[in-house]
Amino acid sequence: MRKVDKDKAMIKSAAIAISEIGKEFAFAPFQSMIQPIIHEVLKEHQKDKFRKGTILTPCVLVWLCFALVFRRNLNYKKTLDWLFSGFRWEFLKFPEHIVKDGTISHARLKMGVDVFRSIFIKFVSTFKDTAIPDFYGWVTVMFDGTSMTTPDTQSNLERFGKHTSGRGQSGFPQIRMVALMMLFARRIIDVDYAPCKGKKTGERTLMFEILKRCSNSKFLYLFDAGFYSFSLANYMAENGLQFILKLAKSVKVKAIPGSHMADGSYLSVLKGKVIESVNSGTGRIKWEKREIVVRVIDFYIPGFRPVRLITSLLESDISAREIVIHYHKRWDIEIAFDELKTHQCATLTGQMPTIFRSKRSELVVQELYAMLTVYNLIRSLIKEATDQLGGDFLIISFSGALGVIIECAPQMSIAKGERRKRIWFFMLQVIAQSKIDRPRRLRRSPRAVKVKMSNFKQKRENDKSEYVNFAQDVEILLQEAA
Repeated sequence: MRKVDKDKAMIKSAAIAISEIGKEFAFAPFQSMIQPIIHEVLKEHQKDKFRKGTILTPCVLVWLCFALVFRRNLNYKKTLDWLFSGFRWEFLKFPEHIVKDGTISHARLKMGVDVFRSIFIKFVSTFKDTAIPDFYGWVTVMFDGTSMTTPDTQSNLERFGKHTSGRGQSGFPQIRMVALMMLFARRIIDVDYAPCKGKKTGERTLMFEILKRCSNSKFLYLFDAGFYSFSLANYMAENGLQFILKLAKSVKVKAIPGSHMADGSYLSVLKGKVIESVNSGTGRIKWEKREIVVRVIDFYIPGFRPVRLITSLLESDISAREIVIHYHKRWDIEIAFDELKTHQCATLTGQMPTIFRSKRSELVVQELYAMLTVYNLIRSLIKEATDQLGGDFLIISFSGALGVIIECAPQMSIAKGERRKRIWFFMLQVIAQSKIDRPRRLRRSPRAVKVKMSNFKQKRENDKSEYVNFAQDVEILLQEAA
């Protein structure tokens, strides 16, 4: 056989081999955590069937969508090529084009959003109820919202819209997301999304949708001031849910006479109205007055304005200082958003400067669930590394762990038996050693921006970070008893 014919035969045999691999392909670093869930969900949604000889099987497509959310420096074809790159060196000959143009986008559209939403929910269920309590027997969870940019296409513009202000429109359509994150291992347990503007697209609305799905008496919920409403306080009281909430200055509270505690906190009554019934004929609303007893804590940190917290934790055994210091951990969800948007979805020069890469709005939503699932997988792998080798999972570098996963995945995917186990354990060792080079420092930074595109002041040369020991400097403001 001539050399050219022999090369063609080898390429053909590699393509056939890859097709066979595709039937049971798995991204090795995450395989044990989620592969059974992927198979289960594909079967439930009747998406497990595929044409004989195809390379882009349903399972491969799911893993490809996962890879697309952290290989943002690669296009669709190169990401698929990277998934199979370990097999390239096994076969020595490899098809130049694994799939044709448009095949991946078409397959993603056919797969839809529901599969990825179900995978996200089922994976969360594997760890949500096993979290270790971190504050007086409760598991701390926290809400926050963020906006994420999408490619500037007509489909995304019509579905999500653009932010507008006196300075004009934003450069890209944006999707609003509110997430509920568990402090334990810093994993996101629920999410809701909406366009960046319009009726019923605000963070409070999205937060309530999540809260109704995730009402758990074992959780201690932390809220920022923007989430406060009497309806929220009433919902928490009715369902026996514990919370700590920062109160806006516009909300006035008055101490109950004789309720002042030794630590400086006091009890107060929140008064408001809730809907009792709605007349189906006239649409007239009947309101009912309610009263809710909460504990109020006023505190001050030098260099900051005074802050007021309200909480359902009425027991004097839990001191006001402990509550204030614990509430400060709500900022961990900001770290999670930074890990998602800055590190997991980072792009290089020449790539679209957006968080999402999908040009169709329905694929943006699919990408959202894939992004959050992968984030939880990386966080779970970090926890696995520290469980086996010791250490604190919150001081392991997220970007460092991501780099290790990207580096070892091709070799691990083709390894079998004892060799795969050795690579797995070595990967955990390297992750456990990938500590943050600059752990969270005792400092505060001015709220200023380099480019004046918001209400924050413009950053000047003297706007520098300065040392502050929050836990040491916090002062509980004592209120005079009536």
